[in-house]
Parts: sequence; C-alpha cells; structure tokens
Amino acid sequence: MLGFLLAASRMRLRNIVRPAWRPVDWVLCTDSRTNAFIAGVVGAQVIYIVGDGGLSALVTDVWEPCGIAGASLFVLARWLRRVRGVELAASEGDRADE
Repeated sequence: MLGFLLAASRMRLRNIVRPAWRPVDWVLCTDSRTNAFIAGVVGAQVIYIVGDGGLSALVTDVWEPCGIAGASLFVLARWLRRVRGVELAASEGDRADE
C-alpha cells in the first residue's frame, strides 16, 4: 500500500514539475541560445565584480570565478541535453537544403 502511495506521489510531482522544464528545454535546443545564456550569466558576474572591486580586481585576481562559472554552465548544458534527450534544432542552412 505504501508503494502505491509513493508511486502516485512521484507521478503527481512529475506532472507538476514538467512545465518548469519547458523554458530550459527551449534554451538547450539551440547552441546560440545556450551560449547566450552562459554569456549573460558570466557577464552579470563580471559586472558585479567590476562594480564591487573595479576593473583592476577583475583583471588581476578575480577572473577565475568567471571562468569556472562559464565552464561549469557549459558542462551542465551538455549533461542536461543528454539527460533530457534534447536534440539540437536544425539550423536555417540545413532546412534550406531539404
């Protein structure tokens, strides 16, 4: 009996969470959207660092977190594509050939 309740609750939870994945899948379906998202996050981090410590702080010793964040988001995007089964959309040039 407890197994049925657990399975039913897992199914309900998946149904509730499924719409939250649609924007993530939309970003992951093309390389340009994924790269723009990563650049936006790293750019926001750069703006925060420059505003707090100045450009000299970014250039000399605080650039490392930006690189780590960018690389981590890149790896996360590739992993999510594989786990979620998202295939890259065909580019405009590929569609014209068909």
